[in-house]
Amino acid sequence: MSAADEFTKDDIDRAYQKLGHRWGWSFMATPEERLRTARVAIVGLNPGGGGEGDNSAFGLLWNSDGVNAYYDEKWGADGRSDNPLQKQVKEWHRLLQLNPQDPLCAQFVPFRSPTFSKLANSEESVEFARDLWRWVLSVSPATLFVTMGKLPARYLAQTMSARYISRLPTGWGRQMIDVYDSPDGKRIIAMPHPSRYRIFARGGGVSDTAEGSFMAAADSSNALPVHGQ
Repeated sequence: MSAADEFTKDDIDRAYQKLGHRWGWSFMATPEERLRTARVAIVGLNPGGGGEGDNSAFGLLWNSDGVNAYYDEKWGADGRSDNPLQKQVKEWHRLLQLNPQDPLCAQFVPFRSPTFSKLANSEESVEFARDLWRWVLSVSPATLFVTMGKLPARYLAQTMSARYISRLPTGWGRQMIDVYDSPDGKRIIAMPHPSRYRIFARGGGVSDTAEGSFMAAADSSNALPVHGQ
């Protein structure tokens, strides 16, 4: 931590060097001011990329200045279109009636790796991320957290002492939406990973189950069915 219990870019830089990371890091995909204004946070596990054969110039990114990267950058293979993950995250925005400038979008672990299993010093990296997110939770007014995959939801739930309350269907095989609530009224919606499971915007009513479950999970006043894990 730096002075006044405030995390900064320098804190992540120091941890990046200390923990032996080498493919860059990226924390927020939206402007820094969203930390203190956003009521909804969209949270990934860690940024992908790097590894042998990847010659991209990954940098050290504290925030995306003035943009929501899921909208304003083009990650498709042709460099001109959205990739599948972006398309799904845009559907989350639509269903939650969020404008691109509304949410906080960030990674739980800021350090980049080709896969999470290849993250250097993973235990220490996750522990650093817990400290980072304890600070985020102390300054953010967000009460709804939507995660890209189940693992960042579990890490967030542990960090905010949230308990698992429900599991809702998506209409995509055995894939479910998991829901956690914290003692102070925060809710986590753990989504199947949007780059792998494209459960929204499939047309012909195929996504109706997923949309209904997502909206039920997002309504904290809803009495959700309680299921054991």
